Amino acid sequence: MVDMWDVLKRFYYHPLTNGSNSIKKVLPAILSESAHLRAKYGAPIYGTAAGIPSLNFAKWSWLKIAVDGQVVDPYRQLPPIFDGIDPAKLDFTLMGDDELADGGAAMTAYAKMQFTEMSDIERDSLRSALLKYCELDTLAMVMLYEHWADLTGEIGGRGAA
Repeated sequence: MVDMWDVLKRFYYHPLTNGSNSIKKVLPAILSESAHLRAKYGAPIYGTAAGIPSLNFAKWSWLKIAVDGQVVDPYRQLPPIFDGIDPAKLDFTLMGDDELADGGAAMTAYAKMQFTEMSDIERDSLRSALLKYCELDTLAMVMLYEHWADLTGEIGGRGAA
């Protein structure tokens, strides 16, 4: 088993990460660089029977381009935790913006599920948001691997022996 973070720290740098080796910074950088990832994840194939199966997303495209031409951070594309729920029905808020876009927010949400009294609506919403966040984290590592494999010729036949 190889720790991809170790490989990332030692052998990979992209200027769009601003020196960070966090998957949250690396993912938008590799999506902006990789033609392979842009082609594969630019279409809404994620969460489809004919594309890439998902238990948490349906007909999803992870590559979105902002009006300025930059890749939209996939972690910022995750839906709000309490999306479509009347705020008056909630007993608490998770944080100021009720998003799971980083590990700290995910850990806080998980801890609140364990140690806080909450309604079934709140618990179900947190569970769903955590599953989506964790699925994206896993997919981000797959995308990083695919990007490196493409760079080395393992994907697409460039330079493969």
